[in-house]
Amino acid sequence: MNQLTKVNQDRRGQIEAFRDRKIAQHRAAVVPKLDDYPLPKLERRIATALAAKWGRGPIEPHFELIERARYGGDVALKLPQLLRDGGPKEFIQSHLPWIVEVLSGPEFADAIERVDAKGMYINLTVSNRWLLNGAQAAADLGARFGSNDSMATRTFVVDYSAPNVGKVLHAGHIRSTIVGQVLSNLYEANGALVYGINHINDFGGFGFALEGYRRFAERFPSTLSENGKLVEIYRIRRALERIVEIRKSLDDISEDERELVSRYFPEVMDSEELTRQFRTYTAASDARFSELEAGAKQEIELWQQMVAWSLADFDRFYDALNIHFDLVIGESFYFEAGDAVIDQCLATGKAIVYTKELADQDIKHLDESLSAGEITSIDHDNLARRITKDIGAFVVPLDRGERLVVRRTDGRSIYATRDMGAIKLRSEIFHPTDMIYVVGQEQRVHFDRVFRAAYEIGLASPEDVRLQHVYFGYYVDAMTGKKLSSRETVANVTHMLTESESYFRSRLSDRVDQTENDLDQAARELAVGSLVFNDFKQDIKGAVEIDTTDINATIMGFEKSGGAYVVYAACRARSILRRLGRKPTPADQIKEFELDDQEVDLLLKIQQIPQKVDAAARHANPSILVRHLLDVATIYNSYYTRAPVIVDGVANPARILITQAVQQSLTSGLALCHVRCPEAI
Repeated sequence: MNQLTKVNQDRRGQIEAFRDRKIAQHRAAVVPKLDDYPLPKLERRIATALAAKWGRGPIEPHFELIERARYGGDVALKLPQLLRDGGPKEFIQSHLPWIVEVLSGPEFADAIERVDAKGMYINLTVSNRWLLNGAQAAADLGARFGSNDSMATRTFVVDYSAPNVGKVLHAGHIRSTIVGQVLSNLYEANGALVYGINHINDFGGFGFALEGYRRFAERFPSTLSENGKLVEIYRIRRALERIVEIRKSLDDISEDERELVSRYFPEVMDSEELTRQFRTYTAASDARFSELEAGAKQEIELWQQMVAWSLADFDRFYDALNIHFDLVIGESFYFEAGDAVIDQCLATGKAIVYTKELADQDIKHLDESLSAGEITSIDHDNLARRITKDIGAFVVPLDRGERLVVRRTDGRSIYATRDMGAIKLRSEIFHPTDMIYVVGQEQRVHFDRVFRAAYEIGLASPEDVRLQHVYFGYYVDAMTGKKLSSRETVANVTHMLTESESYFRSRLSDRVDQTENDLDQAARELAVGSLVFNDFKQDIKGAVEIDTTDINATIMGFEKSGGAYVVYAACRARSILRRLGRKPTPADQIKEFELDDQEVDLLLKIQQIPQKVDAAARHANPSILVRHLLDVATIYNSYYTRAPVIVDGVANPARILITQAVQQSLTSGLALCHVRCPEAI
């Protein structure tokens, strides 16, 4: 057994032990049923009663919340099935009377106060008692409010963050980390068993790091950390690739490139010699990587140290965001499994060597498509270049004349090899129903081909496992709209978090009733919350703007996007409950109360939250929940200033219960979005 095999066997044992603990926790968890929440329960009752009266099978009503003050009701009921049965006129004449009769009957007296027919539409006004009981239900569930069982039979593996060892985090890693964490929260809140995995790129191209660390050991600046040396090796490699590729004279290179060449290749006098030196370095790096793949002990030991150095650096950023993964698994863990998959595919003919003859056939088809006007000349030339580049490589043929390259021409593994191994091992270990890859939009073609190849060779079946790429937009310059570079993004986001924390700390500085540690913690939570909430106020596929010329403008813009605003609303509600100094009066003990239109709107919005949690997860779109929480906070902030909850030490029991429901629903909903509410601000 080689050293890499031993490392991976030990790692598999650790992963399986974690899996078993996670399964036990999941089985022991008590999750509220979605259909037991007041609003879904009422909707189900209505659907069941109408179907029983109709007598021709199930009915699927559509429910839409409306404003009582504007429309004279709370819920608009639509029945498209019955509308199709003869059209609007027949619906009004034949169906509307019995529908109104059923919903106005004693079976719904506890929940429906009035039924109004508006042409072919039906507006329902719910009872105040039903609404107050709903507020009590939210309070009773506490931190579990919003969680439900809609995905209780599903198991998710969520692959996110995925930084490269020996490099710095860039824009894609930052957004992937935030989006992946929140999606994991949402799937788990819907009852699923979830494994959040940080897929570390710790293998591809690592020969350069192993060789460079030894080759340049005496030439690294003394100020560099161990991980800084790995980043420096990457800079050296990229600089030399640029110089060699465009055959630059050493007189024409940039100051940064000149500094690197002078430090690490001091004996080089011209570009020809630098090219020879780089090719020698590349050949030595390839040899190192071959030894790493083969599990050579000395390469494995140095590689493990390097991975640990990078992970320690990454953890500083994860700690700043308060994000922690279930598992951190390097792509190296999947290498041997991926290699075995490709060997088997080659034996069965599901993978082949992409010969020049096959390439010529594909180029001929491209020519025909160009002649038929099916593709542009630019598309033709780009595809032809890719075809030529793939000659000699090992590929899995796909439909539409496409292919997935799974090994290099020299037989060495690539990312796609490990991607195949990841699907195989994740299927074996976790038995998932869903594998979610949270990666930037630039990887859409890659993952489309990986998934099609996995289904094609039988690693997974669409009926059993859903493979999904959840992509997101870029960080862009607020002034120009242009995508920020990786280095700009990391520097700006890291700096913005630090400055944002200082900004909120200064806003809280006059809170004399809190300790310095409490204020620091609150400032950190508001800074992270504003960043995260801003990310999700719109669909994740949209771009996120950062003003690189004025970081304070970006911080204030993020604050205005709503994260801090929703947190403030939750904290105001909590402070009122703290002033009360006792448990609120339960709904069933509140005999006399009235609810105005704004209170009705607020309570109905709260009752929608479990369904919004479900929808946000199903559509992989946290903005569905985020925008709804913002609506709740907006209504409550208006309500709180208009309707006093405690006057001269006397509390209005119904308003206290509403406040408790607001506080609980906002706090629980924000936690799913990775926004923490400070205990007090």
